[in-house]
Amino acid sequence: MATFISNSMSSMADPFGETAETVRRLESSGTNVIKLIIGDPSRYFKIQENIAEAYTRAVTSGKTFYTEGQGLLLLREAVANRYAGMYAADFSADDVIITQGVVEALDFLNRSLVSKNDRALLMAPFFTQYAPSITINGGMPLIAHYSETKNWGITYEDLEKTLRGRSRKPKYMLITNPNNPTGSILSEKNLREVIEFAKDNEIFLVSDEIYDEIVYNGVKLASVSKLGEGVPRMILNGASKNYAATGFRLGFSIIPGEDKKSKQLREAFVKLSYSRLSANTPSQYAMVEGLENKQAHKKFIRDMVSKIATRTNLASKIINQTAYLSSIKPSGAFYVLAKINLGLLDIKTDAEFVQKLITEEHVQLTRGSSFGTPGYVRLVSLPPEDVLVEAVRRVERFCKRHRK
Repeated sequence: MATFISNSMSSMADPFGETAETVRRLESSGTNVIKLIIGDPSRYFKIQENIAEAYTRAVTSGKTFYTEGQGLLLLREAVANRYAGMYAADFSADDVIITQGVVEALDFLNRSLVSKNDRALLMAPFFTQYAPSITINGGMPLIAHYSETKNWGITYEDLEKTLRGRSRKPKYMLITNPNNPTGSILSEKNLREVIEFAKDNEIFLVSDEIYDEIVYNGVKLASVSKLGEGVPRMILNGASKNYAATGFRLGFSIIPGEDKKSKQLREAFVKLSYSRLSANTPSQYAMVEGLENKQAHKKFIRDMVSKIATRTNLASKIINQTAYLSSIKPSGAFYVLAKINLGLLDIKTDAEFVQKLITEEHVQLTRGSSFGTPGYVRLVSLPPEDVLVEAVRRVERFCKRHRK
């Protein structure tokens, strides 16, 4: 008997929703739950005043119509100018497509490139939406692995091993830099190896750089926008993280280059962008102000990153002081990926760990297996220090209770 819901929906997992019902039940009874699962800086950092004012002006002046599907020209020009200023990258407004967040860009990417049984190369740990976006379109993720012993880096040889013995090349390969969930940043040397691998194997390279301004601890970010010149590539970014504007739902997809693959993908993105009419119009006008007023953003990002660095460094430090968890110190984004010492516990999996933790200690974390890395948990390090300290205290108490 045919099912009403498409079979492809079986690939759409929701790791954030797995403990949601338990949280609702606890909170309805008055229990304080520490929720460290959603990377939403807007809940902790107020959007820049000049951007909020620009949004209001757009609404009150009647800018509530559809823009062209590809996005407001003023915004696409501002995005291209940002990359020229930050990375000396030579992009035009025609290279830029405005999407409803990076998640829609992932949907466009896979609808454009992936047919049944096609492969796409991911590197674990990876953002939770990468794999489902491939499988719902009939494709299959091919997984390489960042190495924790290499500060979550990956080498040319690591990637080569993943492809060895395979007759069909992946349609594309996707990196996240800075990484979610590890908070790690690929060194320039490491990134050059990834780019060289993509070039040598003629694989289209996608670089998700949504956290590219949230970098700290003395580390510098190298971008595929500049280092990847001459290689067919796409860069993903947006308003959500660097501008603490997650609800604006604005992503920047940049597909430069006049090679055949880049031109075809750019054309496909433009077609898909018109199929859903346009991204949020007032948000687009507001982000023109956000990108063009560099002085206001410089102050905002400096203050936000300073607080994020303090909180993330603290979370990593106190996690490593326990006997039950360990983590590599992050240098970007606002996450800590902690390895669970399951050998000390009467718990077998990361999924069991997060389920029992929310029930017993009322701390909500995300299981590492949802990022392609079983045996870990991810903690969002955006809340104030006292919340993070209390959360880790509860986690340690939970681990002591479950010690073998």
